[in-house]
Formats: sequence, C-alpha cells, structure tokens
Amino acid sequence: MIKIILGSLVLTSSIFAIDLQTNGVEVEFKNSKDEQKTVVIKREKKEECKDVGFDPKVVYGGEHQASNSVSANCKRAFVTYMGKISPIKYSDKVETFGEVEVLDFIEKSKTDKNMLLVDSRTENWFFHETIPTAVNIPYIYTKKSQYPDEFEEYIEILGVTKVDGKYNFANAKTVLMFCNGAWCGQSPESMKELIAIGYPEEKLKWYRGGMQSWLSLGLTTVKP
Repeated sequence: MIKIILGSLVLTSSIFAIDLQTNGVEVEFKNSKDEQKTVVIKREKKEECKDVGFDPKVVYGGEHQASNSVSANCKRAFVTYMGKISPIKYSDKVETFGEVEVLDFIEKSKTDKNMLLVDSRTENWFFHETIPTAVNIPYIYTKKSQYPDEFEEYIEILGVTKVDGKYNFANAKTVLMFCNGAWCGQSPESMKELIAIGYPEEKLKWYRGGMQSWLSLGLTTVKP
C-alpha cells in the first residue's frame, strides 16, 4: 500500500498535486529477516550540508566529485538536495533526450547547421566545463523583460528574426538544451521563456540529465 505523508495527514497516491519528492511516499516492505518495515521515500537533506557553497568548483571539483572544501559527510549528499527534480517530460511536444540521443544529435549537427546544442547554465558553469560543441545561452538572457538587449542577441543565434516587429520562426533551429541535472531548473526556464514568444515547441529538445548524468557516465567534457 502506498500513502503520501503530509504532516499528520495521510492521503491516497491518486493525489498528484502534492510535492512527493519533499513530503514523501510511505511504503511497507519485508527485509531479509522477514521483518515488516515501513519507510518514507523522499529526498533526504542533511542539515549540516545545507550551507555548502553551490558553485562549479565545489560541485564538479577534482575528478568530477565534490571538491576538498566539502566535508566527507556532504560529498555525496549536498548535490542531491539542490533544486527540484523535474518530471521526465517537459511537455508533450518537447522530446526528452538521454545520453545516446545527445551523442546522435551532436553527430548529426556536424552536417546540419540547423541543429544546435545549448548549455543553458550561467557563464561561470559553462566556462568551468561543458559538453563539446555546446553554445552557451545563459537562461537569464532568455528573459526578455529583464535583459532586452541580450535577449535579442541570443535569439538571433537560435535563427529567430524580426519582421515588422514580430518574431519570425521560419528558420528557427532545432535546439537541444541542458543544464546541471534533473534537479536544475535553468534549461526548463529557458524553454518556458522561448515558448512564451512563440518558439515552436517541436523544435526544442531537452537533455534532462544534464552535466551530472553526463559526468557520471564518464563522457568527455571540455573547458571553453
């Protein structure tokens, strides 16, 4: 039986509006000693790790592990509680990619200039290391109201033009976006902003696993 724990209230699993990763899902199981046990599945946050500095050198220091500035107790845990885990699909029209699909996209983009791999992270993350061939379009610059000049500069890179004051997407590129991981909201935020101005959703692809998944599989990175 699966229950959702929210304070002292127990709800059935049919209620999906609740933030399951925070509040948890309670399950019962038998261990190897045939003992009945109960556990709440949720994101585990260590109090002593919450103040760890969240920057590229700390997250991806050394051999793609937390740097020496992070205590031993937090090396594994501190990244796992950052951000909010994204669903596997951004939308019905935006295709979610895994690593093999990313590699295929990169291979095809060598001859198809209408395909663009985009690192949506801010510049400090990008310049620490990124996936080869990725172009940096920081998510903050897809916010037209806050950064109008940078916005116009970057959407031009995506193949978007302006005709009579309106955006023209006839030559918009097929864009594969990524950021730090399934818990990172930077690439989803970029997609949201682009879709808001009319960018065709079917031309947006999403590598949900991002840098954390890429590095965990030993795939090549570069320093721009």
